[in-house]
Amino acid sequence: MGTAGHVDHGKTTLIKALTGYDCDTHKQEKERGITINLGFSHINLAGGNSVGIVDVPGHASFIKTMVSGACGIDFMLLIIAADEGIMPQTKEHFEIMKMLGVKFGIIVQTKIDLVDEELFEISQAEISEFVEGSFLENAPLIGVSSETGDGIEELLQAISRLTETIPARDSSGIFRMYIDRIFVKEGFGIIANGSVLSGKIKKTDKIYILPKNKEIRIRSMQRHGSETDEICAGDRASFNLVGLKQKEIQKGMLLTDRLVESTKLIDVKITIFNEINLGLWNQIIFILGSNCLVCRLHLLDRNNLSNGENCLAQIYLPQEIVAFLGDKFIIRNSSGNTTIGGGEIIDPHPLHHRRRRKQQIEIVKEIAFGGLESVISAEVRKSEIPISHLEIAQKLNLNADDLLETIFQKLSNDIVFYQTENEIILLSKKQNTALQNKILTGLQNYHRKNPLLETGRTFKEILGIFGEKQTEITKKTLQKILVSLMENNKILKYQNSWILASHEVKIDAETKVEIKKIEDFVKSQKNSFVEKNEIFNFGKKNKILDQKISSILTNLTATKQIYFLQNKIFSADFLQRCQKILVKFLTENEVGIKTSQFRDLIASNRAATIIILEYFDSENITLRKGDFRFLTNKFRETL
Repeated sequence: MGTAGHVDHGKTTLIKALTGYDCDTHKQEKERGITINLGFSHINLAGGNSVGIVDVPGHASFIKTMVSGACGIDFMLLIIAADEGIMPQTKEHFEIMKMLGVKFGIIVQTKIDLVDEELFEISQAEISEFVEGSFLENAPLIGVSSETGDGIEELLQAISRLTETIPARDSSGIFRMYIDRIFVKEGFGIIANGSVLSGKIKKTDKIYILPKNKEIRIRSMQRHGSETDEICAGDRASFNLVGLKQKEIQKGMLLTDRLVESTKLIDVKITIFNEINLGLWNQIIFILGSNCLVCRLHLLDRNNLSNGENCLAQIYLPQEIVAFLGDKFIIRNSSGNTTIGGGEIIDPHPLHHRRRRKQQIEIVKEIAFGGLESVISAEVRKSEIPISHLEIAQKLNLNADDLLETIFQKLSNDIVFYQTENEIILLSKKQNTALQNKILTGLQNYHRKNPLLETGRTFKEILGIFGEKQTEITKKTLQKILVSLMENNKILKYQNSWILASHEVKIDAETKVEIKKIEDFVKSQKNSFVEKNEIFNFGKKNKILDQKISSILTNLTATKQIYFLQNKIFSADFLQRCQKILVKFLTENEVGIKTSQFRDLIASNRAATIIILEYFDSENITLRKGDFRFLTNKFRETL
């Protein structure tokens, strides 16, 4: 429950009459007789409900504090003094509550002991006219005197009845609480308070402070003044936090149960109050939760705004904050003396619209007014790589299962999706076509450069089409695209590679002779390796073109007739003979073998011997210990 109303209309006094607790706890508040900071209390109702109370300041100078307190309330007490009636902050607070989406409340006339019956009735008529057409049109209107106690019991009963009708907040999804009060308690450390907007958290759960992206720990937590092991959406909560310094935490930061991407740019729908005018570019004070920042506001679908009109806009933030789709906010003029309107976030991570291109604005309009399918489609279009429905749900703070029906039945025509065991992967049709073309073009180029190879490119090689963005999602996407291309007879799986369906190796008689010549030349170096340049020199003598030699070497490597080891070329026959000699020696000599011993056994030079032994090490045939090598246990099991 939150309070709202003009300064000195008795908000704090009324809360004290209801709860017995004085929310004005600061020395300056006592001296000035007004609320400056947010006050917090709670009341346990007869029906069993416990209601957290946020008492906000009514003075015009503390509107930003008032909005911080209003964030997360479920219902309001609109407090109007019977002797003064509706005043400037009465109107301002009421408009702010409407902008923040508050839908339940009670109207309370305070100080009824200071007016006669006639003035009381006039005041009631004025109030009824004031709230006509709003969410408070049919709300209870109760007169009270905090001094005499008149009406207090009736108000408590009205609060109790109202709490029974307000639906409970959804505790699924991300846990989220803006910090609106911080203090250090001796022996405990840092205490952070706030109103829980969504989700739930247990004392043993991980908790993060954003946008600092730091994991911290909960020592203890309280709900409405009592220690508890679980906090849920709608609770007024207090956390004793461990793992951070006081300078690392401040009002406006967010406590969550997972890491969430922050932003410095948001797209919004805004509505301004009457008698307000805005141009194309504006400097404003932006208030979201307990964040209060001086920002730039850029109108998108119109050049000016006035007198209660609404439009789409983009807000440029001076620092990173965490914002979510559907969050409500308030805007004030840059000097901070007038609330000019408010709105709702429609895209927490938009593209830049500085140039206001028509196509961009149409997309923003679609997101703002087109429903969930438009929001999902927009997230897909913005992503440079395919994105899963789980990622989208987290970005939008929605239940992932709630996206499925929209994805399967209402998705925009320019979006395609692939279904995996645990998630739906979405990408634009344009992106999907581009990826397919890259795969086909890549295979075509590969076959052209390697006409003698029956094999194509491996999965890992094809994954290179995503550049540095090789994630689990892109791997799953590639698997699905490859299957799709295979089903459409565009590609085939051959051994551990993918080839074009049309690929066919044709080796003419001349090429067969050239392959045999090069293979025999490598084999002629019986006890050593061949340098690459020696092969090309040999080719020139035999009138074989360099390009043809490269293709033949690739073919011989793929068919395992030769091996490239440390840029040296060995014949397969020589390596197989070396392996047999080594295995025979080590099975008969458990003391191991030195490099020099092996060199003599294979009648080779030291350079070739070291390369061969290191190759056997890499293949888990041998294990080096000091100067000796032994057969690995794994290889012995294969003998």
